[in-house]
Order: sequence, then structure tokens, then C-alpha cells
Amino acid sequence: MQKTTLARLLCALTFVAVLGACGSSADGTGNSGNHSNGNSTTPAQPTANRALVIELDGFTYAALSTGIANGSLPNLAKLHAAPAYSGGVNGTPTQQPNLDTPGWATLLTGTWGNRHQVLSDLPNQALQAPTAFEMLKAAHAGALGVAAGSAGLASLLAADRNAGNLDTLANCQSVDSCVTQQSVAMIDNGYALVVAQYHSAQDAALNYGLGAAAYAATLKQLDAAVGALVAETAKRANENWLIVVTGGHGLNAAGGNDGLPLLPESTTFVAMNQPDNGRLGGTTPPTSLADLQKHASIADIAPTVLAQFHAQPASSAYGMDGGEIIGAQPVSQLAATTSADGQSLVLSWVAPATGSITLWRAGKQIATLPAGTTSYTDSQLGLTAAGTYSFDYVVTAGGASVAGIEQIAFVPPPPPPPPLATTLKNGLASYYPFGALPGLDSQNASTMSPFASDANGGSLATDPFGGQGLQVTTQTVDASGYDGYKLVQNADIATQPQFTIGMWLKTPCSDVVSYGTPVFANKNWQSGKNPGIAIGLFPQASGASSGTCNIQYNAGDGTKRNDLKTMSVTAGKWVYAAFVIDTVGSTITAYTFDPVMGEQKQSTPLTVSLAALPGLGTKTFGVNEDGTGQYHMLACGQPASAYSGGYTVGACTTVAPNVESFSDIAMWNRVVTEAELQSIAGSGKPLSSILH
Repeated sequence: MQKTTLARLLCALTFVAVLGACGSSADGTGNSGNHSNGNSTTPAQPTANRALVIELDGFTYAALSTGIANGSLPNLAKLHAAPAYSGGVNGTPTQQPNLDTPGWATLLTGTWGNRHQVLSDLPNQALQAPTAFEMLKAAHAGALGVAAGSAGLASLLAADRNAGNLDTLANCQSVDSCVTQQSVAMIDNGYALVVAQYHSAQDAALNYGLGAAAYAATLKQLDAAVGALVAETAKRANENWLIVVTGGHGLNAAGGNDGLPLLPESTTFVAMNQPDNGRLGGTTPPTSLADLQKHASIADIAPTVLAQFHAQPASSAYGMDGGEIIGAQPVSQLAATTSADGQSLVLSWVAPATGSITLWRAGKQIATLPAGTTSYTDSQLGLTAAGTYSFDYVVTAGGASVAGIEQIAFVPPPPPPPPLATTLKNGLASYYPFGALPGLDSQNASTMSPFASDANGGSLATDPFGGQGLQVTTQTVDASGYDGYKLVQNADIATQPQFTIGMWLKTPCSDVVSYGTPVFANKNWQSGKNPGIAIGLFPQASGASSGTCNIQYNAGDGTKRNDLKTMSVTAGKWVYAAFVIDTVGSTITAYTFDPVMGEQKQSTPLTVSLAALPGLGTKTFGVNEDGTGQYHMLACGQPASAYSGGYTVGACTTVAPNVESFSDIAMWNRVVTEAELQSIAGSGKPLSSILH
């Protein structure tokens, strides 16, 4: 033990010797800084501003309050102390782990992890934000030094040392006496800023616990070290010293350093020898994170040191999240939320009693507001493309600034729906707007009713427009095996040289079977070759999107067939299906507009006999059925007489009964164009809205 003590003492003495050799004259006044007490006989010199920052890892606010109350920390008791927060603000870009290295980075830069990018205790991390040392060097404040009690802090500051921003960086390797001796030497040599960092309290808390005598003894030793450094500054003549004592983060109940964003880990303290500007707040321990964040934070230390030297950056270039605790009072609790339209940021803050408010974004002034203003909506973000964007704001109150980076996830509003094409009135032969049963053709060109003579089999269901459409179930069957609905025309649309059939359709897809489920057909659909036209549903192919089924469009003449396949509909969604038959151009075209899959279009030459298109020749289309009205029974390959008591649900396993919903069934005696169909699918309006 004696050998170790001697080695540490020699180490400390070596650092002092190195420090003495550096011979700085940077006291901010042009003096050599040789004096070590106030007894100089030289003429009085102008007062020079100085700052001493003492960082005590593992020294909790609860321990500080207890020690002040019981008299065991007499030196810290002479300072004005209050709770402060670390770790940024949870749930915002500023949130960072309550760990040593991120905390040191915030103390040194006045920024949170989203700027300085030090987010763990891993070695060899590089600060991505300028430190107070760099800014003070640029302002010619004087000599700057750090006595680091942790090798990690020394490593973090190596870049500043190499760049000449630090005149002295002493790595004391966990020896408290070295930290004190090196700091005293820097004070005596006229350094403008001295940072003394002690790590022993955190080690004691981890090794023994917060309630242990060893932890309390370590705190007393640190209080004595604080007293020694403060006393050394008092010896300096014509110097105005700002003394700040703080910690990088709190600890958990066991004294551990787990980094969590909880109240104990986020609660540290700031103690000063000068009056604050109101930012410190009261001394009552906070009971919630929201309460804690009404106090100052460790991000306020660097701006406060810069304020001591009148070296704060200009508002247009202010890049620190914190604000000064001395001088003019800045705004606090700067936050932002995305507006309801997703295109603006609503900034809010707590304003000081005086001082007009100025807002800057990306270095440009965007608003000047009266004193006491506490919010501003920035609606000039210029967003056009979807994405997540970050905006750098500075809010200044009476000359004191704070900054914050806020994010917004922007999704451009969808374009307005296209208007429903008024040309859809042209050639409209039949149209069922529903809304009530029985459904009525607004063109008086057809009738609709159940196939089953002794049962309805239909009901009303909510349509795509908030009205009521038709829901047809094939579970209602009469004794002859008839089910579904039928649309019987006065004049057969399928005899026209050009015609279009369109409708809104919703299916659960779960009732669709491999043999095929009819949607709308004027033929016997036991085979796609049979004469006529049909729209039907099939199970989705293997590997396709789940929750979908396949809609197919078919025309046959008894010997050959034309098919349009592999278009998907989403289960439980309203889909618009349109079948265009052009015997003049000898093409058939199918469109499926699905809210998930989008528009799907297929076209093929029409090669079947045109005379076969009327199908069974009865001017009848089945609705959730084929033209026979007995598709489900006939698909079993047995006549109705084979069923005792008639067709029964579940009697046929080949084609199960199902439920489908329909709205706005329409027929035109012309080719309805793709643009017109797009207006139906996109407008959100029924055809009835253009018929009056």
C-alpha cells in the first residue's frame, strides 16, 4: 500500500512539474500571471474573468442535500445548489444515455447526443460538436486546462489538446490528489478556465452502495477538495471567478451507473458561487422527470462558462442546446410537436419575464415576437417529398440563446380526389344505386330479385360511400337449388356492339374455393368455355399476398374462351371491377381498382363468337351467382333431386356457399374509358351524384 501511495504521489508531482513548465500568460489581461496571492505591490490591474468547473461523478443530489443539511459538506454548503437534469428529454432527439462519457460530452459542448454523437462509454469516441475550449480559444480568453480524474475524459479531450484548444490536459488516472494538485497549479499559473474532474464518488457508490460509510467518507474528501480549489481562487487578485460544481448524471438506487432514462439516473445538480439568473430553480427534490426538466441541465454548463467570458456565439451561429445560468435569462424547456396537418412544427418554450423573443432556423431569423411569447408555429418548412427532416432552431430572449434540433416525419397529403366524370351519364343503360330493397334500376331498364322463390337471400350493407349497398348470401337456397340474386334486363346489353359492366364489390375471400366463385355472369359457369360472359373469384396463387383472392374475367362461346386473370382483390375492402367488351375493336379489357393493390388492367383480343355473348339468352345476369341461379348446386355434379329436402348448406364440398356485397352496379352500351373508370374509383362518389 505504501508503494502504491508513493507511486501516485510521484505521478501527481510529475504532472505539476509539466504544468509549471508550460508557463502560460493567458489571464485575459496581458499579465504574466506570476502572482499567487493578493499581496502584490504592482499597480491594480483590470479585473479578469476566470472560471473553475468541478465535475463530481457519482455525487448525487440526494447525497449533496443530506450532507449540507447535516454539516458534513461545509464547502459545498457555501454554494447555491439546485437539482439539474442529464440525459436530455426522453422521447425527443436530445435523449441520450445517463452514462459518464455522454455526460462529459454534454458538459464540454453544451449539446446533447444528437449533436455531439457520443452515445456510450465505448473508448475512442470523437466529439462531433465544438467544445467550450475551442470557442474560448477562438475568443482569446486565455489559457485553458483540464485535470481529468478519468482516463476516459482525457481520451475524449485528446483532440482538443492536439488542436491546441487546451493548454494542459493532465490524466490523473483516478487519483483525486493529482486532480487537486494539477488544478491548484493551473489556478496559480493564471489559467482562465480550469476543469477539475473527480471520479472517486462513483467508484465508492458502485463498490459499497449509496448508504455506506465509505461512500459518505469519499464525499467528505471531495468536499475538502472543492474547498481547497475555491480557496486557491480566493488568493488571486483582480480576478472574478465563476465556480460551478456539477455531476454528469445520477445513479440508480443501488449506486449503479445503468444509463437508464429514469428519475434517479437523470437527477444531478449544479452549484455556483455567483447568483443565477433564475434558471437553477428551487432546491426541492423533483418528483417526476417533467418536474426535473423545469430546472437547469448539464447542457447549460458550457454556455454559462462562455457567458462568464462574454464569448457566446452569435444567435445565428448558436449551436448549443443549453443556455447560460448567469447574465440574461434564456428561454427554457424548448420543445416542438408536429402540427395536425403534418406540415408544420409548433415550437413551445417557457419565456423569461423580460426580453423580446427572436427565432432562428438554420442560421436565418424567421420571427421576432413580443416579450413573454411562449410558442410559435413554423409553417414555412418547404416540405414536398415524404421523409423525416431535422430542423435546427435557436430561440433568443433578450440576448440569451438556446437551441434545439427538432424532427418532423412528413407525409405529403394525398392529392384531392378526381371529380367523378359527368360523361358517365352517357350511354348508361342500367344503374342500381341501392339504398333500399328491392333494388331499383334508375334507368328502368331491368329488375333485380332473388333467384330463390321462397326466400330473400339478400340484405343491406354499408357501401363505399357511407350509404347502403346489397349483400347477397348463397346460404339461402330453395328446394330446387336456386340461390343468389338475378338481374333481368328488358333489352340484353350483351347484344350491343360495345358495352361495359361495372360495380363495387367486397368479398371476405375466405369463402372463395378452387372451383371458382361467381360474382356476375349471364352464362352457365360450370365451364369457362360455355357461351356468355362471367366475372368470378378464385383463391390466390401460392406465394401471393396474404389476405387477397384473385378476380378473373371470362368470355366463352362453347368451344373456345377468352380469359383475363391474375388480378388481385383485398379481402374485406371495396374494390371496383369493370369489364369492357368491344366487338368493334375485337378486344375485351378488364379493370380492377383495389385500395391496396392499386389499378390493375388487362386486355386481350376478342376471339369468341359474338353471337355467344348473351350467354343463356335469358337477358339474365346472376349476382353472386351465374346465369342459371344454380351454380353452387350444379358445381357438385348432381341434380337437385339428389338432395333430400332440396339443396342444403354444406351438402356440396366442391363449392361452398359464400357472401358478397355489391354497390353501384351499372351497365353502359358503350366503351367506358380508362379515365372515366379512374374517376369512379378515385372520386369517392356514387354515380347517383351526377344524375340529378
